[in-house]
Amino acid sequence: MKGNIKKMLAMTLALTISAGLFGCGEDGGKKNDSKAENSSAAESSEVKEKEPVVETIGDFDLSDLTSEYDVPADFELTIEGESGEMVNQSFVMDKAFAGDFSGEGYVAVPEQGDEVTFEVELPAKGSYDIIMTLATDNKGSMNLITVDGNAAVKFRAEDPKFAEVKAESVLIEGGKHTLGVRGDTGHIYLDSLKIVPAPAVDISKFEVTPELCNPNASDNAKRLYSFMRACYGKYTISGQYSGDNEGKDSREFKEIDKRTGKSPAILGLDVGNLGISTMIDHQAGGGDMVPLYAMDWYNNNNGIVTMCWHWHAPSKYLEVNDQPWWRGFYTDSTSFDLGKAMSGEDKEGYDAIVAELDNMAQQLKPLADADVPILWRPLHEAAGDPKYPGKAWFWWGASGKKAYLELYKLMYDKFVNEYQLNNLIWVWNAQNKDWYPGDEYVDIVGYDCYPAEKDSSSQKEYYEFLAECSPTGSKIIAETENGSMFDPDAAFNEGTRWSYFATWNGEFTIKDKQLSEQYTTFDMWDKIYASERVLTLDELPDLKSWPIDLDTYLAENK
Repeated sequence: MKGNIKKMLAMTLALTISAGLFGCGEDGGKKNDSKAENSSAAESSEVKEKEPVVETIGDFDLSDLTSEYDVPADFELTIEGESGEMVNQSFVMDKAFAGDFSGEGYVAVPEQGDEVTFEVELPAKGSYDIIMTLATDNKGSMNLITVDGNAAVKFRAEDPKFAEVKAESVLIEGGKHTLGVRGDTGHIYLDSLKIVPAPAVDISKFEVTPELCNPNASDNAKRLYSFMRACYGKYTISGQYSGDNEGKDSREFKEIDKRTGKSPAILGLDVGNLGISTMIDHQAGGGDMVPLYAMDWYNNNNGIVTMCWHWHAPSKYLEVNDQPWWRGFYTDSTSFDLGKAMSGEDKEGYDAIVAELDNMAQQLKPLADADVPILWRPLHEAAGDPKYPGKAWFWWGASGKKAYLELYKLMYDKFVNEYQLNNLIWVWNAQNKDWYPGDEYVDIVGYDCYPAEKDSSSQKEYYEFLAECSPTGSKIIAETENGSMFDPDAAFNEGTRWSYFATWNGEFTIKDKQLSEQYTTFDMWDKIYASERVLTLDELPDLKSWPIDLDTYLAENK
Protein backbone atom coordinates (compact mmCIF):
# COMPACT_ATOMS: atom_id res chain seq x y z
CA MET A 1 0.00 0.00 0.00
CA LYS A 2 2.85 2.38 0.84
CA GLY A 3 4.22 2.01 -2.66
CA ASN A 4 0.83 2.76 -4.22
CA ILE A 5 0.49 5.87 -2.08
CA LYS A 6 3.95 6.98 -3.18
CA LYS A 7 3.03 6.43 -6.81
CA MET A 8 -0.23 8.36 -6.45
CA LEU A 9 1.58 11.22 -4.69
CA ALA A 10 4.14 11.46 -7.46
CA MET A 11 1.38 11.53 -10.09
CA THR A 12 -0.56 14.18 -8.17
CA LEU A 13 2.54 16.32 -7.82
CA ALA A 14 3.29 15.99 -11.52
CA LEU A 15 -0.23 16.98 -12.49
CA THR A 16 -0.15 19.89 -10.05
CA ILE A 17 3.15 21.17 -11.37
CA SER A 18 1.92 20.72 -14.93
CA ALA A 19 -1.19 22.78 -14.21
CA GLY A 20 0.85 25.37 -12.36
CA LEU A 21 3.35 25.78 -15.14
CA PHE A 22 0.67 26.43 -17.69
CA GLY A 23 -2.09 28.22 -15.79
CA CYS A 24 -0.95 30.09 -12.64
CA GLY A 25 -2.24 33.63 -12.25
CA GLU A 26 -1.09 36.42 -9.94
CA ASP A 27 -3.50 35.46 -7.13
CA GLY A 28 -2.25 31.86 -7.04
CA GLY A 29 -4.05 30.05 -4.20
CA LYS A 30 -5.08 33.13 -2.24
CA LYS A 31 -8.80 33.06 -3.11
CA ASN A 32 -11.14 30.99 -0.98
CA ASP A 33 -14.09 31.08 -3.38
CA SER A 34 -13.88 27.76 -5.23
CA LYS A 35 -16.42 28.91 -7.82
CA ALA A 36 -14.36 32.00 -8.52
CA GLU A 37 -11.28 29.83 -8.79
CA ASN A 38 -12.96 27.43 -11.21
CA SER A 39 -14.32 30.30 -13.28
CA SER A 40 -10.95 31.99 -13.41
CA ALA A 41 -9.22 28.73 -14.35
CA ALA A 42 -11.77 28.05 -17.09
CA GLU A 43 -11.38 31.56 -18.52
CA SER A 44 -7.60 31.25 -18.35
CA SER A 45 -7.77 27.90 -20.12
CA GLU A 46 -10.09 29.27 -22.77
CA VAL A 47 -7.82 32.24 -23.42
CA LYS A 48 -4.79 29.96 -23.61
CA GLU A 49 -6.40 27.67 -26.14
CA LYS A 50 -7.13 30.65 -28.40
CA GLU A 51 -3.62 32.03 -28.27
CA PRO A 52 -1.82 31.15 -31.50
CA VAL A 53 1.87 30.31 -31.36
CA VAL A 54 3.93 32.98 -33.05
CA GLU A 55 6.47 30.85 -34.84
CA THR A 56 10.01 32.14 -35.14
CA ILE A 57 13.58 30.93 -35.42
CA GLY A 58 14.89 34.19 -33.99
CA ASP A 59 18.46 34.81 -35.12
CA PHE A 60 19.40 31.12 -35.12
CA ASP A 61 21.99 30.41 -37.84
CA LEU A 62 20.90 27.63 -40.21
CA SER A 63 23.66 28.02 -42.80
CA ASP A 64 25.25 24.79 -44.02
CA LEU A 65 28.69 23.73 -42.91
CA THR A 66 31.05 22.49 -45.61
CA SER A 67 34.52 20.95 -45.29
CA GLU A 68 36.29 22.76 -48.12
CA TYR A 69 39.81 24.06 -47.50
CA ASP A 70 42.65 25.76 -49.39
CA VAL A 71 44.76 22.65 -49.85
CA PRO A 72 46.15 22.41 -53.41
CA ALA A 73 44.19 19.77 -55.31
CA ASP A 74 47.40 18.13 -56.55
CA PHE A 75 49.12 17.91 -53.16
CA GLU A 76 50.59 14.49 -52.41
CA LEU A 77 53.14 13.33 -49.83
CA THR A 78 54.45 9.72 -49.83
CA ILE A 79 56.44 8.29 -46.90
CA GLU A 80 58.09 4.91 -46.39
CA GLY A 81 57.13 3.24 -43.11
CA GLU A 82 60.66 2.33 -42.10
CA SER A 83 61.71 6.00 -42.22
CA GLY A 84 59.59 6.80 -39.16
CA GLU A 85 60.35 6.91 -35.45
CA MET A 86 59.60 3.68 -33.60
CA VAL A 87 57.52 4.10 -30.42
CA ASN A 88 57.33 1.46 -27.66
CA GLN A 89 57.62 -2.05 -29.18
CA SER A 90 57.36 -1.14 -32.88
CA PHE A 91 60.24 -2.32 -35.07
CA VAL A 92 61.36 -2.62 -38.70
CA MET A 93 61.07 -5.90 -40.63
CA ASP A 94 62.21 -7.01 -44.10
CA LYS A 95 60.69 -10.49 -44.46
CA ALA A 96 58.16 -10.70 -47.29
CA PHE A 97 55.59 -12.92 -45.51
CA ALA A 98 52.84 -10.30 -46.12
CA GLY A 99 53.73 -9.81 -49.79
CA ASP A 100 56.01 -7.51 -51.70
CA PHE A 101 56.86 -4.18 -50.04
CA SER A 102 58.42 -0.94 -51.22
CA GLY A 103 61.62 0.61 -49.92
CA GLU A 104 63.95 -1.29 -47.58
CA GLY A 105 61.34 -2.77 -45.27
CA TYR A 106 58.19 -2.10 -43.30
CA VAL A 107 57.15 -1.47 -39.69
CA ALA A 108 55.57 -4.01 -37.33
CA VAL A 109 53.18 -2.42 -34.82
CA PRO A 110 52.50 -5.44 -32.61
CA GLU A 111 50.48 -4.28 -29.59
CA GLN A 112 48.01 -1.69 -28.37
CA GLY A 113 49.83 1.62 -27.85
CA ASP A 114 52.75 0.76 -30.12
CA GLU A 115 53.25 3.35 -32.84
CA VAL A 116 55.38 4.67 -35.66
CA THR A 117 55.53 8.45 -36.12
CA PHE A 118 56.58 10.75 -38.95
CA GLU A 119 57.49 14.42 -39.11
CA VAL A 120 55.42 16.01 -41.90
CA GLU A 121 54.79 19.49 -43.24
CA LEU A 122 51.43 20.31 -44.82
CA PRO A 123 50.66 23.28 -47.08
CA ALA A 124 47.46 24.47 -45.35
CA LYS A 125 44.79 23.56 -42.84
CA GLY A 126 42.69 20.91 -44.47
CA SER A 127 40.97 17.58 -44.59
CA TYR A 128 43.41 14.88 -45.66
CA ASP A 129 43.02 11.23 -46.62
CA ILE A 130 45.88 9.05 -45.39
CA ILE A 131 46.23 6.04 -47.68
CA MET A 132 48.34 3.30 -46.10
CA THR A 133 49.75 0.11 -47.55
CA LEU A 134 49.53 -2.30 -44.67
CA ALA A 135 48.66 -5.82 -43.54
CA THR A 136 47.24 -7.23 -40.31
CA ASP A 137 47.27 -10.43 -38.30
CA ASN A 138 43.80 -9.60 -36.93
CA LYS A 139 41.12 -9.18 -39.55
CA GLY A 140 38.86 -6.28 -38.62
CA SER A 141 41.33 -4.75 -36.18
CA MET A 142 40.79 -1.09 -35.36
CA ASN A 143 43.79 1.24 -35.21
CA LEU A 144 44.47 4.96 -34.99
CA ILE A 145 45.93 7.87 -36.86
CA THR A 146 47.42 10.34 -34.38
CA VAL A 147 48.30 13.99 -34.89
CA ASP A 148 50.82 15.49 -32.46
CA GLY A 149 50.20 12.63 -30.06
CA ASN A 150 46.41 12.89 -30.03
CA ALA A 151 44.11 10.22 -31.46
CA ALA A 152 42.48 11.72 -34.57
CA VAL A 153 40.82 9.03 -36.72
CA LYS A 154 40.26 5.29 -36.43
CA PHE A 155 40.72 2.95 -39.36
CA ARG A 156 40.00 -0.74 -39.89
CA ALA A 157 42.57 -3.25 -41.16
CA GLU A 158 41.28 -6.39 -42.90
CA ASP A 159 43.88 -8.03 -45.14
CA PRO A 160 46.75 -10.35 -44.04
CA LYS A 161 48.60 -9.25 -47.19
CA PHE A 162 49.74 -5.72 -48.03
CA ALA A 163 46.78 -3.73 -49.36
CA GLU A 164 45.60 -0.12 -49.39
CA VAL A 165 43.70 1.06 -46.30
CA LYS A 166 42.35 4.59 -46.10
CA ALA A 167 41.94 6.77 -43.00
CA GLU A 168 39.52 9.34 -44.30
CA SER A 169 39.17 13.07 -43.67
CA VAL A 170 41.82 13.72 -41.04
CA LEU A 171 41.64 17.40 -40.06
CA ILE A 172 45.16 18.87 -39.71
CA GLU A 173 46.38 22.46 -39.48
CA GLY A 174 48.94 23.68 -41.99
CA GLY A 175 52.61 23.50 -41.07
CA LYS A 176 54.78 20.94 -39.30
CA HIS A 177 53.24 18.05 -37.37
CA THR A 178 53.98 14.63 -35.95
CA LEU A 179 51.75 12.11 -37.67
CA GLY A 180 51.44 8.63 -36.18
CA VAL A 181 50.04 5.18 -36.95
CA ARG A 182 49.15 3.61 -33.60
CA GLY A 183 48.03 0.09 -32.80
CA ASP A 184 44.76 -0.38 -30.96
CA THR A 185 43.46 -3.89 -31.49
CA GLY A 186 46.48 -4.05 -33.70
CA HIS A 187 49.11 -6.46 -35.00
CA ILE A 188 49.56 -4.39 -38.15
CA TYR A 189 52.44 -4.02 -40.60
CA LEU A 190 52.90 -0.63 -42.31
CA ASP A 191 54.77 -0.50 -45.59
CA SER A 192 54.12 3.10 -46.64
CA LEU A 193 51.60 5.91 -46.47
CA LYS A 194 50.42 8.66 -48.80
CA ILE A 195 48.74 11.93 -47.77
CA VAL A 196 46.32 13.56 -50.23
CA PRO A 197 43.43 16.09 -49.99
CA ALA A 198 40.09 14.55 -48.97
CA PRO A 199 36.87 15.29 -50.84
CA ALA A 200 34.34 17.61 -49.23
CA VAL A 201 31.58 16.05 -47.11
CA ASP A 202 28.35 15.40 -48.98
CA ILE A 203 25.86 17.40 -46.89
CA SER A 204 22.86 15.86 -48.67
CA LYS A 205 23.21 12.81 -46.39
CA PHE A 206 21.89 14.90 -43.51
CA GLU A 207 18.49 15.32 -45.13
CA VAL A 208 16.02 13.24 -43.13
CA THR A 209 12.31 12.47 -43.14
CA PRO A 210 10.24 15.55 -42.20
CA GLU A 211 7.58 13.75 -40.15
CA LEU A 212 7.60 11.87 -36.88
CA CYS A 213 6.60 8.21 -36.95
CA ASN A 214 3.54 8.92 -34.78
CA PRO A 215 1.01 10.62 -37.10
CA ASN A 216 -0.70 12.13 -34.03
CA ALA A 217 2.46 13.61 -32.54
CA SER A 218 1.89 16.68 -30.37
CA ASP A 219 2.76 20.17 -31.56
CA ASN A 220 5.72 20.54 -29.20
CA ALA A 221 7.08 17.15 -30.25
CA LYS A 222 6.82 18.31 -33.86
CA ARG A 223 8.55 21.57 -33.01
CA LEU A 224 11.43 19.83 -31.26
CA TYR A 225 11.85 17.35 -34.11
CA SER A 226 11.71 20.18 -36.66
CA PHE A 227 14.48 21.93 -34.76
CA MET A 228 16.62 18.79 -34.51
CA ARG A 229 16.09 18.08 -38.19
CA ALA A 230 17.17 21.64 -39.05
CA CYS A 231 20.31 21.33 -36.91
CA TYR A 232 21.33 17.91 -38.18
CA GLY A 233 24.61 18.16 -40.06
CA LYS A 234 25.11 21.74 -38.86
CA TYR A 235 25.37 21.33 -35.09
CA THR A 236 25.65 18.68 -32.39
CA ILE A 237 23.42 19.25 -29.36
CA SER A 238 25.20 18.71 -26.04
CA GLY A 239 23.68 16.31 -23.53
CA GLN A 240 24.40 14.88 -20.10
CA TYR A 241 22.74 12.22 -17.93
CA SER A 242 22.23 13.34 -14.35
CA GLY A 243 23.56 11.20 -11.55
CA ASP A 244 21.01 9.79 -9.13
CA ASN A 245 18.25 11.33 -11.27
CA GLU A 246 18.76 14.71 -9.60
CA GLY A 247 18.04 16.63 -12.79
CA LYS A 248 19.73 19.95 -13.38
CA ASP A 249 20.90 20.00 -9.74
CA SER A 250 23.06 16.92 -10.19
CA ARG A 251 26.78 17.12 -9.57
CA GLU A 252 27.43 16.51 -13.30
CA PHE A 253 25.57 19.66 -14.36
CA LYS A 254 27.10 21.76 -11.58
CA GLU A 255 30.66 20.72 -12.38
CA ILE A 256 30.30 21.18 -16.13
CA ASP A 257 29.01 24.70 -15.53
CA LYS A 258 31.80 25.40 -13.04
CA ARG A 259 34.45 24.32 -15.55
CA THR A 260 33.04 25.64 -18.84
CA GLY A 261 30.49 28.28 -17.87
CA LYS A 262 27.96 26.36 -19.95
CA SER A 263 25.16 23.88 -19.39
CA PRO A 264 24.31 20.87 -21.55
CA ALA A 265 21.19 21.42 -23.64
CA ILE A 266 19.85 17.90 -23.11
CA LEU A 267 19.02 16.53 -19.67
CA GLY A 268 19.19 12.74 -19.47
CA LEU A 269 16.91 10.97 -16.99
CA ASP A 270 16.21 7.32 -16.16
CA VAL A 271 12.65 6.15 -15.39
CA GLY A 272 13.85 2.83 -13.95
CA ASN A 273 12.62 3.63 -10.45
CA LEU A 274 9.11 4.41 -11.70
CA GLY A 275 8.39 0.76 -12.47
CA ILE A 276 6.10 -1.49 -10.43
CA SER A 277 8.96 -3.84 -9.60
CA THR A 278 11.05 -1.01 -8.17
CA MET A 279 8.76 1.75 -6.93
CA ILE A 280 5.95 -0.38 -5.52
CA ASP A 281 7.37 -3.82 -4.82
CA HIS A 282 10.79 -2.74 -3.55
CA GLN A 283 10.06 0.79 -2.33
CA ALA A 284 12.93 2.25 -4.38
CA GLY A 285 13.37 5.99 -4.28
CA GLY A 286 14.96 8.45 -6.66
CA GLY A 287 12.51 8.04 -9.51
CA ASP A 288 9.27 9.69 -8.55
CA MET A 289 10.61 13.21 -9.18
CA VAL A 290 11.69 12.43 -12.74
CA PRO A 291 8.51 13.79 -14.42
CA LEU A 292 8.86 17.01 -12.42
CA TYR A 293 12.51 17.45 -13.40
CA ALA A 294 11.54 16.90 -17.03
CA MET A 295 8.78 19.50 -16.89
CA ASP A 296 11.03 22.00 -15.18
CA TRP A 297 13.88 21.51 -17.66
CA TYR A 298 11.60 22.02 -20.66
CA ASN A 299 9.21 24.67 -19.35
CA ASN A 300 11.46 26.78 -17.13
CA ASN A 301 14.87 26.26 -18.77
CA ASN A 302 13.96 25.78 -22.46
CA GLY A 303 15.93 22.53 -22.44
CA ILE A 304 15.54 19.15 -24.13
CA VAL A 305 14.81 15.95 -22.20
CA THR A 306 15.86 12.41 -23.06
CA MET A 307 14.74 9.37 -21.07
CA CYS A 308 15.89 5.76 -20.89
CA TRP A 309 14.42 2.90 -18.86
CA HIS A 310 16.56 0.47 -16.91
CA TRP A 311 13.56 -1.81 -16.69
CA HIS A 312 13.64 -4.28 -13.81
CA ALA A 313 12.04 -7.60 -14.65
CA PRO A 314 8.85 -8.43 -12.69
CA SER A 315 9.55 -9.06 -9.01
CA LYS A 316 8.72 -12.76 -9.14
CA TYR A 317 11.74 -13.33 -11.39
CA LEU A 318 14.33 -11.35 -9.41
CA GLU A 319 16.93 -12.23 -6.79
CA VAL A 320 18.35 -15.22 -8.67
CA ASN A 321 21.97 -16.34 -9.08
CA ASP A 322 22.72 -14.68 -5.73
CA GLN A 323 22.08 -11.29 -7.32
CA PRO A 324 20.23 -8.47 -5.50
CA TRP A 325 16.89 -7.25 -6.84
CA TRP A 326 18.29 -3.87 -7.87
CA ARG A 327 20.34 -5.54 -10.62
CA GLY A 328 17.11 -6.87 -12.07
CA PHE A 329 17.53 -5.34 -15.53
CA TYR A 330 20.60 -7.50 -16.19
CA THR A 331 20.23 -10.87 -17.89
CA ASP A 332 22.30 -12.63 -15.24
CA SER A 333 20.16 -11.26 -12.41
CA THR A 334 16.71 -12.48 -13.42
CA SER A 335 15.06 -15.73 -14.45
CA PHE A 336 12.57 -13.87 -16.63
CA ASP A 337 12.39 -15.21 -20.20
CA LEU A 338 10.89 -12.64 -22.55
CA GLY A 339 10.55 -15.22 -25.32
CA LYS A 340 8.31 -17.43 -23.17
CA ALA A 341 6.25 -14.44 -22.05
CA MET A 342 5.67 -13.13 -25.58
CA SER A 343 4.86 -16.59 -26.99
CA GLY A 344 2.21 -17.26 -24.32
CA GLU A 345 4.14 -20.04 -22.60
CA ASP A 346 4.52 -17.82 -19.53
CA LYS A 347 1.16 -16.02 -19.29
CA GLU A 348 1.91 -14.65 -15.83
CA GLY A 349 5.11 -13.14 -17.16
CA TYR A 350 3.30 -11.58 -20.10
CA ASP A 351 0.63 -10.10 -17.82
CA ALA A 352 3.35 -8.67 -15.61
CA ILE A 353 5.01 -7.01 -18.61
CA VAL A 354 1.69 -5.52 -19.72
CA ALA A 355 1.09 -4.24 -16.19
CA GLU A 356 4.54 -2.61 -16.21
CA LEU A 357 3.79 -0.94 -19.55
CA ASP A 358 0.43 0.30 -18.28
CA ASN A 359 2.08 1.67 -15.14
CA MET A 360 4.86 3.42 -17.07
CA ALA A 361 2.33 4.97 -19.45
CA GLN A 362 0.52 6.40 -16.44
CA GLN A 363 3.79 7.72 -15.03
CA LEU A 364 4.53 9.47 -18.32
CA LYS A 365 0.98 10.71 -18.94
CA PRO A 366 1.41 14.05 -17.09
CA LEU A 367 4.24 14.89 -19.49
CA ALA A 368 2.00 14.13 -22.45
CA ASP A 369 -0.84 16.17 -20.96
CA ALA A 370 1.56 19.09 -20.51
CA ASP A 371 2.98 18.52 -24.03
CA VAL A 372 6.55 18.20 -22.80
CA PRO A 373 8.41 16.48 -25.67
CA ILE A 374 10.65 13.58 -24.68
CA LEU A 375 13.39 11.81 -26.62
CA TRP A 376 12.14 8.38 -25.53
CA ARG A 377 14.82 5.66 -25.71
CA PRO A 378 13.29 2.34 -24.64
CA LEU A 379 14.88 -1.12 -24.52
CA HIS A 380 18.33 0.30 -25.08
CA GLU A 381 21.36 -1.81 -26.06
CA ALA A 382 19.03 -4.79 -26.57
CA ALA A 383 21.42 -6.74 -28.80
CA GLY A 384 24.50 -5.81 -26.81
CA ASP A 385 27.49 -4.80 -28.91
CA PRO A 386 28.40 -6.20 -32.36
CA LYS A 387 31.96 -6.66 -31.07
CA TYR A 388 30.63 -9.28 -28.66
CA PRO A 389 27.95 -11.23 -30.56
CA GLY A 390 25.44 -13.18 -28.51
CA LYS A 391 26.00 -11.14 -25.35
CA ALA A 392 22.74 -9.36 -24.55
CA TRP A 393 23.37 -7.98 -21.07
CA PHE A 394 19.77 -6.80 -20.56
CA TRP A 395 16.84 -9.23 -20.27
CA TRP A 396 14.85 -7.49 -23.03
CA GLY A 397 17.44 -8.66 -25.54
CA ALA A 398 18.41 -12.02 -24.05
CA SER A 399 15.65 -13.96 -25.85
CA GLY A 400 16.71 -12.67 -29.24
CA LYS A 401 15.41 -10.51 -32.05
CA LYS A 402 11.84 -11.84 -32.36
CA ALA A 403 10.88 -11.35 -28.72
CA TYR A 404 12.57 -7.94 -28.59
CA LEU A 405 10.68 -6.69 -31.65
CA GLU A 406 7.39 -7.97 -30.28
CA LEU A 407 7.99 -6.12 -27.01
CA TYR A 408 9.09 -2.92 -28.77
CA LYS A 409 5.99 -2.89 -30.96
CA LEU A 410 3.74 -3.76 -28.02
CA MET A 411 5.12 -0.78 -26.13
CA TYR A 412 4.70 1.49 -29.13
CA ASP A 413 1.10 0.37 -29.66
CA LYS A 414 0.14 0.84 -26.02
CA PHE A 415 1.92 4.17 -25.54
CA VAL A 416 0.83 5.72 -28.84
CA ASN A 417 -2.55 4.17 -29.64
CA GLU A 418 -3.93 3.27 -26.22
CA TYR A 419 -2.49 5.99 -23.98
CA GLN A 420 -1.91 8.75 -26.56
CA LEU A 421 1.57 9.61 -25.35
CA ASN A 422 1.95 11.82 -28.38
CA ASN A 423 4.81 13.79 -26.86
CA LEU A 424 7.29 10.95 -27.35
CA ILE A 425 9.97 11.07 -30.04
CA TRP A 426 11.02 7.44 -30.51
CA VAL A 427 14.76 6.72 -30.30
CA TRP A 428 15.80 3.21 -31.40
CA ASN A 429 18.95 1.92 -29.70
CA ALA A 430 19.09 -1.90 -30.08
CA GLN A 431 22.57 -1.76 -31.70
CA ASN A 432 21.94 -4.43 -34.33
CA LYS A 433 20.51 -3.43 -37.69
CA ASP A 434 18.74 -6.78 -38.03
CA TRP A 435 16.70 -5.78 -34.96
CA TYR A 436 15.39 -2.58 -36.55
CA PRO A 437 11.57 -2.49 -36.12
CA GLY A 438 10.88 -0.35 -39.20
CA ASP A 439 10.75 3.34 -40.05
CA GLU A 440 7.13 3.51 -38.92
CA TYR A 441 8.27 2.94 -35.31
CA VAL A 442 11.44 5.05 -35.20
CA ASP A 443 12.37 8.73 -35.36
CA ILE A 444 16.04 8.68 -34.34
CA VAL A 445 18.63 5.89 -34.42
CA GLY A 446 21.32 5.88 -31.75
CA TYR A 447 24.41 4.09 -30.50
CA ASP A 448 25.96 4.02 -27.03
CA CYS A 449 29.68 4.65 -27.57
CA TYR A 450 32.22 3.83 -24.87
CA PRO A 451 35.68 4.09 -26.42
CA ALA A 452 38.97 3.92 -24.55
CA GLU A 453 39.88 6.61 -22.06
CA LYS A 454 40.71 9.94 -23.73
CA ASP A 455 39.84 8.59 -27.18
CA SER A 456 38.41 11.74 -28.78
CA SER A 457 37.95 10.26 -32.26
CA SER A 458 34.51 10.61 -33.86
CA GLN A 459 33.38 6.96 -33.52
CA LYS A 460 32.72 6.97 -37.24
CA GLU A 461 32.32 3.19 -37.49
CA TYR A 462 29.23 3.34 -35.26
CA TYR A 463 27.84 6.33 -37.13
CA GLU A 464 28.17 4.53 -40.44
CA PHE A 465 26.66 1.38 -38.92
CA LEU A 466 23.58 3.38 -37.89
CA ALA A 467 23.27 4.95 -41.33
CA GLU A 468 22.54 1.47 -42.70
CA CYS A 469 19.84 0.53 -40.19
CA SER A 470 16.91 2.37 -41.74
CA PRO A 471 16.01 0.98 -45.20
CA THR A 472 15.50 4.53 -46.42
CA GLY A 473 18.56 5.93 -44.65
CA SER A 474 16.43 8.89 -43.61
CA LYS A 475 16.74 8.94 -39.83
CA ILE A 476 18.61 11.33 -37.55
CA ILE A 477 21.70 9.66 -36.03
CA ALA A 478 22.66 10.31 -32.40
CA GLU A 479 25.27 9.23 -29.88
CA THR A 480 22.64 8.28 -27.32
CA GLU A 481 25.16 7.51 -24.57
CA ASN A 482 28.89 8.03 -24.43
CA GLY A 483 31.88 7.77 -22.18
CA SER A 484 34.87 9.55 -23.75
CA MET A 485 33.72 12.57 -25.76
CA PHE A 486 34.60 13.22 -29.40
CA ASP A 487 36.43 16.20 -30.86
CA PRO A 488 33.70 18.19 -32.68
CA ASP A 489 36.08 19.73 -35.21
CA ALA A 490 37.37 16.35 -36.35
CA ALA A 491 33.90 14.79 -36.33
CA PHE A 492 32.32 17.52 -38.44
CA ASN A 493 35.23 17.48 -40.86
CA GLU A 494 34.80 13.71 -41.32
CA GLY A 495 31.06 13.97 -41.81
CA THR A 496 30.45 12.12 -38.53
CA ARG A 497 27.96 14.73 -37.45
CA TRP A 498 26.09 13.23 -34.53
CA SER A 499 22.76 14.96 -33.88
CA TYR A 500 23.50 14.95 -30.18
CA PHE A 501 25.64 13.30 -27.54
CA ALA A 502 24.53 12.32 -24.03
CA THR A 503 27.49 11.68 -21.74
CA TRP A 504 26.73 9.09 -19.08
CA ASN A 505 26.91 10.10 -15.45
CA GLY A 506 29.21 8.96 -12.65
CA GLU A 507 32.79 8.06 -13.50
CA PHE A 508 32.51 9.21 -17.12
CA THR A 509 31.92 12.75 -15.89
CA ILE A 510 32.61 12.99 -12.15
CA LYS A 511 35.32 11.73 -9.81
CA ASP A 512 35.43 12.69 -6.12
CA LYS A 513 32.47 15.01 -6.78
CA GLN A 514 34.50 17.03 -9.30
CA LEU A 515 34.67 17.04 -13.09
CA SER A 516 37.03 14.28 -14.16
CA GLU A 517 39.44 13.98 -17.07
CA GLN A 518 39.75 10.22 -16.76
CA TYR A 519 37.80 9.76 -19.99
CA THR A 520 37.81 13.26 -21.51
CA THR A 521 40.67 15.68 -20.90
CA PHE A 522 39.88 19.09 -19.42
CA ASP A 523 41.15 20.69 -22.63
CA MET A 524 38.63 18.64 -24.60
CA TRP A 525 35.81 19.47 -22.15
CA ASP A 526 36.63 23.14 -22.73
CA LYS A 527 36.85 22.74 -26.49
CA ILE A 528 33.55 20.87 -26.78
CA TYR A 529 31.51 23.29 -24.71
CA ALA A 530 33.07 26.34 -26.42
CA SER A 531 32.69 24.94 -29.94
CA GLU A 532 30.61 26.84 -32.47
CA ARG A 533 29.34 23.45 -33.64
CA VAL A 534 28.12 22.26 -30.24
CA LEU A 535 24.87 23.73 -28.97
CA THR A 536 24.63 24.39 -25.24
CA LEU A 537 21.51 25.32 -23.28
CA ASP A 538 21.98 29.07 -23.65
CA GLU A 539 22.26 28.74 -27.43
CA LEU A 540 18.93 27.01 -28.01
CA PRO A 541 16.18 29.07 -29.66
CA ASP A 542 12.71 29.15 -28.08
CA LEU A 543 11.67 25.53 -28.60
CA LYS A 544 7.98 26.26 -28.03
CA SER A 545 7.84 28.71 -30.94
CA TRP A 546 10.09 26.90 -33.41
CA PRO A 547 8.18 26.40 -36.70
CA ILE A 548 6.58 22.99 -37.16
CA ASP A 549 6.86 23.38 -40.94
CA LEU A 550 10.24 25.04 -41.21
CA ASP A 551 10.41 24.97 -45.00
CA THR A 552 7.15 26.92 -45.33
CA TYR A 553 8.22 29.34 -42.61
CA LEU A 554 11.53 30.06 -44.34
CA ALA A 555 9.82 30.49 -47.71
CA GLU A 556 7.39 33.01 -46.21
CA ASN A 557 10.07 34.91 -44.29
CA LYS A 558 12.80 35.42 -46.85
